[in-house]
Amino acid sequence: MKYGVNHVVNNAELIDKMKQYRLWIFLVISATYLISYFHRAAPAVVGPEIIKEFSLEPSALGFIGSMYFWAYAATALPSGLLADSWGPRKTIAAFVFLAGIGGFVFSLANDVMSMAWGRFMIGFGVGVVYVAAMRILADWYKPDELATYSGVLLAVGNVGALISTTPLVFLMGSIGWRNSFSLVAVLTMVASVIAYRVIRNKPNELGFPSFQEMSGPATKAVNKKTSLREAIQVVFGNKKFYLLGLLLFSFYGTFMGVGSLWAGPYLQNIYGVSKQIAGNILMMFPLGMVFGCPLSGYVSDKILKSRKKVLLWGCILHTLSYIPLTFFTDSLSIVTLYALFFWYGVSGGTFVSCFVCAQEIYEPRFAGTAVGALNIFLFSGGAFYQYVMGKVINSYVPLASGVYPLAAYQSAFIIPACGLILGIIAFAFFKENRDKQEIG
Repeated sequence: MKYGVNHVVNNAELIDKMKQYRLWIFLVISATYLISYFHRAAPAVVGPEIIKEFSLEPSALGFIGSMYFWAYAATALPSGLLADSWGPRKTIAAFVFLAGIGGFVFSLANDVMSMAWGRFMIGFGVGVVYVAAMRILADWYKPDELATYSGVLLAVGNVGALISTTPLVFLMGSIGWRNSFSLVAVLTMVASVIAYRVIRNKPNELGFPSFQEMSGPATKAVNKKTSLREAIQVVFGNKKFYLLGLLLFSFYGTFMGVGSLWAGPYLQNIYGVSKQIAGNILMMFPLGMVFGCPLSGYVSDKILKSRKKVLLWGCILHTLSYIPLTFFTDSLSIVTLYALFFWYGVSGGTFVSCFVCAQEIYEPRFAGTAVGALNIFLFSGGAFYQYVMGKVINSYVPLASGVYPLAAYQSAFIIPACGLILGIIAFAFFKENRDKQEIG
């Protein structure tokens, strides 16, 4: 049954039902994104095991790890276009199921190329989730709720990264890394089925009003049809988009390069800690993001009311993490390492405002395309830093099989530090325009 706007505005019970249903949608998307983030962060823990089993060089592991991010970047723009046209419900369900298949390919692989293809399929599949989720948030939530809820979503995603540390070490010790990833592949497929059953693209599919409809004039702008050509021209025709993209290439790319891959080998090679201790330390990174993502979203929405300030100062604070990593690489206490990786995650979590920042550059009907296009920069950065850091480490003579010297990691950490500084300089020229809020 459809309800008119005036009727709904006076019907508090129906509005409450709408909010209850959007909560179910949010929970399902969050669970799906949790699995996505697990896949993303797992190489930091499983990487050393793969190096030993296949006698890999760091560049080969970097290649395998980077394939997830290249695939994620490849789906970035199509996922935005699909979310705006095909709808986020079908987009999430179909592609996440594909990610589950990729999980099986990875878990059963017997050579580098098979593992790389498995990681590519996983990245290609889960690459749609956050973009489609942002499309749903734009239709089910108010403009001044977007950064907060996107921050909460990323915080939940980082619970998946938490699970990919110490709990994954325990699971691998119990059933092996291959069976562990086969189990995750099954859960990924289950998540895709649940997503299809629960998610609805827009409130009006269930007879509910959107907040845009209750606001009145914005409805036409939101519902206006968007062509593929127009979306690409509008999104890529704005100079501000590139300044934001340059910042995120390094801001997101570096902590995917370090926190999701090379931090694990670094801790085991340089400090000689066990897999269990390394997993515990690495757990501080996503734990920090669990706090940093929603906090920065709230600060962006309610306190500073600025995406630029949160992104710029957050990136500056995050860059400070590389001072101890570069200059005190082998002389940090275990307690300091725990604190450092927690700070790495808290400060890194400020990147979450980038998605709402991208949406606010354009009209709401370009929301999915804008977020998808921005993901090209994020995940190209992740692929770039994982691979390039691996090449740098690989340029040094190993001390033993899979063990590289202090200088290798010092040189590798300089790469993301320089990238962050360049990104900060570029983003300083970004001019924020919050006037767009009125159409959201």
